[in-house]
Amino acid sequence: MKMILTQICLLLLCLLFVYTSASKFLDYDKFVFQMRLAPVPLMKIVAPVLGWLVPAVEFTLSIVLAVGMFVPSIKIKALKASAFLLVAFEIYIIIMLLSGSHLPCTCGGIISTMGWKQHLFFNAFFILAAYFSIKYLKKHETSPAIEHGGDTYKILSRA
Repeated sequence: MKMILTQICLLLLCLLFVYTSASKFLDYDKFVFQMRLAPVPLMKIVAPVLGWLVPAVEFTLSIVLAVGMFVPSIKIKALKASAFLLVAFEIYIIIMLLSGSHLPCTCGGIISTMGWKQHLFFNAFFILAAYFSIKYLKKHETSPAIEHGGDTYKILSRA
């Protein structure tokens, strides 16, 4: 059951990043405009670059997540990268909440209709899903085969 939930987590993260990257690419001007409104001075300067970089990273990550569904050696790396990106977004959301600004979200599409607090919980859900999937996968990784008296054994790691 936990393996199925891990696969569902990979699929949901993949869909999330495909959707958000497509929304940002399709409405690039709005995405950059909204980033420039953020109360982060550096954001005004780097917004045009981030306007392409963020959705490109999201789209690339969605491909890696999709491959990870079928290639076990990539799963944990894809989940870690997803968690890292979501934590970066979470930090941005916290900055927006602490600033007291009532600016629109830059996510794009239906997700942009959420408030900042809703975004905080939305991202936290996906961060926790990725974290628990990583934890489960690491717990059930197989270690390399060892030899013992001419026989080869695979040891399951329970770390």
